[in-house]
Amino acid sequence: MFWQLPPVARYPSNMDTKAALAYVREFLRIYWANEHAHEAWSRQLEAEHDLTAKQYGLLRAVERSSDITTTSLTELLGKAQPAITQMLNRLEKNGYITREVNPADKRKRELKLTKKAEKVLSTVEPVGPTRVALALEHSNDREAGQIIKAMETVSDWMTKRKVSK
Repeated sequence: MFWQLPPVARYPSNMDTKAALAYVREFLRIYWANEHAHEAWSRQLEAEHDLTAKQYGLLRAVERSSDITTTSLTELLGKAQPAITQMLNRLEKNGYITREVNPADKRKRELKLTKKAEKVLSTVEPVGPTRVALALEHSNDREAGQIIKAMETVSDWMTKRKVSK
């Protein structure tokens, strides 16, 4: 069956099984606590401000960079260009951003936060990916490097392993 774990000998461990399982339990405890906190925060954000967590992240990105592009937002948020455009349309309709023609290049639109967006960003404490971004911004190079390396290790194990037949 595809969900069964592969034989232990197939992936040699760097530690004994008991220690490894303790780390797995602790990792999953933290992971699920973060997931639940983010889901609760997202529901509250949507109920109180009519904003999704992704839209909130987009507002934070605009807040940090006065010349951010739609292309940059697609990379940052992991969404396709049409999805970003839809998000921007909704944010503009709901009074969170304005899109103004760039005086130097009429083909470009500048994203500007409204007072409504600034108020939300000053009062709503982020949770989840936006919080991680803030933590990385306030880490030193060594700490940020360790976090990235650990995430790469987890990602490699989650995405690059093949299902055995």
